[in-house]
Amino acid sequence: MLDKKEIKQKITSDNQYKSWMKKIQSITNEFAMSSEFNSKVVLDHEIEHMGRVANNVYKLLKECNFDEKTCNLGYIAGLIHDIGMVDGKTGHAQKGAEMAKIFLEELDLVDACDIKVITDAIENHGNGENSIEPITLSLAICDKADMCRKRSLGKLSPIQFIESYTMEVHKNILQINYVMDDLKGKEGLYIIPKSIDIPKTLGTKLGMQVEFYINGKYEEFEDRIEYKGQIYQRRNN
Repeated sequence: MLDKKEIKQKITSDNQYKSWMKKIQSITNEFAMSSEFNSKVVLDHEIEHMGRVANNVYKLLKECNFDEKTCNLGYIAGLIHDIGMVDGKTGHAQKGAEMAKIFLEELDLVDACDIKVITDAIENHGNGENSIEPITLSLAICDKADMCRKRSLGKLSPIQFIESYTMEVHKNILQINYVMDDLKGKEGLYIIPKSIDIPKTLGTKLGMQVEFYINGKYEEFEDRIEYKGQIYQRRNN
């Protein structure tokens, strides 16, 4: 199998992939405008999001001592997990899995068994379903943890206050540290509960305890129960 750098080059330089990215960018722009006028909470699903997720999936699997092939398969899944957004958000995970199967077969990057592992991860990246597969679990965790200003469309969401984040594994603990220039950014996580709940739930399946930090300080989200704002509940987020 190609190494990580070669995988990225082969996928991102492909004309079909480029075409999808342009279409998703167009849809993203429509989402951004809609969020401004209709008070919607909208997240970016473009190439930068997929790139961050891919890097984090690779890193997470690596730090959990999975072999290089598994890490690379996870990286591939991350780079293409939202391609189904070309037809809009509804059902994009299922659509993306179908598209990824054909894409990877034509790209001749991995064999049929590996394609199945990747497409299963893409199809289930919304919540991990009942999977115990490390790539599926890691993709869902990293996708949901990707909450930061760069991913927030429009200017209405408190996600805007989340400057950045890091994911680190220390022994059997996954630490997700959000950097916020205003603690109002916590509401960005409360608006999308999966950003907290999915990493915690699926982390245990990888044999890890998941801990959250804000600006380096351990966070239990005790005020979450008091949050009365909008909750984002659409499927396949």
